[in-house]
Amino acid sequence: MRLNFLLAFICASLVTLIGSSLVFADDAPPAPTARQVMQKIVTDVIGILRDPKLSAEDKRQKVQQIAYDNINFQTMARLSLGRPWRDLTDDQRTRYSAEFKQHVSNTYGHTTDNYNNEDVNVIGDHQEADGDWTVQTSIVGSENGGPRKELVKVDYRLRKQDDQWKVIDFTVDGVSLISNFRAQFQEIMSDGGIEQLIQLLHDKNAANDKEAGDKNSNAK
Repeated sequence: MRLNFLLAFICASLVTLIGSSLVFADDAPPAPTARQVMQKIVTDVIGILRDPKLSAEDKRQKVQQIAYDNINFQTMARLSLGRPWRDLTDDQRTRYSAEFKQHVSNTYGHTTDNYNNEDVNVIGDHQEADGDWTVQTSIVGSENGGPRKELVKVDYRLRKQDDQWKVIDFTVDGVSLISNFRAQFQEIMSDGGIEQLIQLLHDKNAANDKEAGDKNSNAK
């Protein structure tokens, strides 16, 4: 449960740094670095999770929209599939990417309810050989009422697209989310190919939607 929450928190902790207001070119500030983007992300998301005026559902919706705006799900879906992506038709890529995005959101979106006053500290960053940037963070909190301590290290991998840094992967204590998905998906595809994977993701998403609908009906 602790790891699932941390993944949820990480996945949800993605917020845009660049506003929509127009400025003259001469007055435009320098583009933020990947580290600055992540620092702003941390500040804004923790602000949402600690806001006493927001309900649990409000927080879930806000962080879900943050994730949709700032994770490059298309790239994440492609990397999670690996080499088989090259052989997909445009239709298969579209359907797989849509189901993948919903699956990630469903898997981690609701566990933000387990947030327990954790902090996230940016502790380092470096450029990768392909131009991506890795920002290193440390999640600090307490377990079972004990003293606050580092719970886990998380590395975010960002890629610049259209002058904005987008998260394409994150690694928890050395374990990449993309690598985890790729291992699972390759095993599924070894029997039934991409259509089996798409159908499986679709079925899981449909079951999740039904469960969420039933909970909402019971809550009324």
